Amino acid sequence: MSTLKIIRAADYLPKPEKSGDLESFQLPRSESLLINLFGDMPDYSNPEFEKLWQEVFDADCKDVITWCLEKGVDILDGNNEPVPGWRDIAVMLKARDQGLVVIRE
Repeated sequence: MSTLKIIRAADYLPKPEKSGDLESFQLPRSESLLINLFGDMPDYSNPEFEKLWQEVFDADCKDVITWCLEKGVDILDGNNEPVPGWRDIAVMLKARDQGLVVIRE
């Protein structure tokens, strides 16, 4: 029997900042999520990544959600809504499948 480990992307979202906390510069939530999840972000200056983005953008949202889950990443949050940067997550998974990036496990 094969067991697939499912990663919940929502678990990799940065914790909300305390109001008035003036610590160092904070990345947007979607960028922080990608760094926390993959250790990298899509390189959209690369035409291959741009092509992958267009594929994900043109696809039906439900199909992308299902595909990501099949790849081991649940991109829905606790309210059953896609997490910030969900399309970028799909792009990174597609890039991994095509050998454009190596994703840490």
